Amino acid sequence: MNSESTKTALVTGANSGIGFEAAAQLAEDGWGKVILACRSEAKGDDARAKLEARTGKDCFEVLAVDTSEVASANAASDQLRGRGDTIDFLLLNAGATATQPHFNADGVEITWASTLVGHHVMTMRLLADGVLSPDARIVITGSEGARGNMPGLDVHDIDNVAADSFGGDRVAAIDALAHIKGPYDFVFMNEYVTAKVVVAWWAAALARKLPGGMTVNAVSPGSVINTGFARNMPAMMRLVMMPMMKVIGPLMNMAGPIEPAARRYLDAAGFGDDVTGNFFATARKNKAVGKMGIQTWPEYFTDQDSQEVGFDAVVKMTGVPFPAQVQIVARSAA
Repeated sequence: MNSESTKTALVTGANSGIGFEAAAQLAEDGWGKVILACRSEAKGDDARAKLEARTGKDCFEVLAVDTSEVASANAASDQLRGRGDTIDFLLLNAGATATQPHFNADGVEITWASTLVGHHVMTMRLLADGVLSPDARIVITGSEGARGNMPGLDVHDIDNVAADSFGGDRVAAIDALAHIKGPYDFVFMNEYVTAKVVVAWWAAALARKLPGGMTVNAVSPGSVINTGFARNMPAMMRLVMMPMMKVIGPLMNMAGPIEPAARRYLDAAGFGDDVTGNFFATARKNKAVGKMGIQTWPEYFTDQDSQEVGFDAVVKMTGVPFPAQVQIVARSAA
């Protein structure tokens, strides 16, 4: 990208890990403004200082937002509207996990909430307020584990939960799982990968609602060991398994460095108008790093009914529907 670019990117979770690296690469690639959306002003200011030192660029701004809370996402969206920015690349990267269940103000477990709630609210608000550019690229973080084929990571069977407990209502089933009211015991990594299935569905359904020219894709950065995500792992995994994976993971294509992980996001920001509504992860389904490709396996990723169910479930969690005024624009463009 030209070093004099006036384009603006916003990165949630930009104070650490892959979000920090993505923000750095955006600046190094010449983006004119990179908004660091972090949980607090203090975290954002610290990240900005480090990023300026690394990149030599003075293009960073800070936005405080807790992506697990509807109210915080609305407040951050109000700020963005007031600033008068136009966002060209919206990178929804933030997320949190906890080994014991914690909940947001609306009773949504924090893994689900930080991944879906604030990101949905901000996206709907930025659409409604005209803050996204006509050719905006939206990328939300997916996970290799959403494929359900990684050891120790079990995706909840939403169809069975719906059939057994909710009269076949899959929206109600997802909402119950997100509130930890389903038939499963809480296992934080299972919540994580199930939420990431809903992320893929949300992106696919949203792609059909957006005005022509805008795109949205879910993108897994692949497995990266040296990020803040590891601090929430159980002690045995954190102290034994994680160090082992740092050594053997790259040899087995099951873990890799942070730089190509973040680059996946930036590559997705460069996709054309016709590349939208997809879930991108490692092309080889039994690997967690390597060449990125569109995921069509398992088949639940491409099932349109499931995609709409996922989107509707997030609307139910947040109380924020797709904005009616944008629906009118989308229909007119079609």
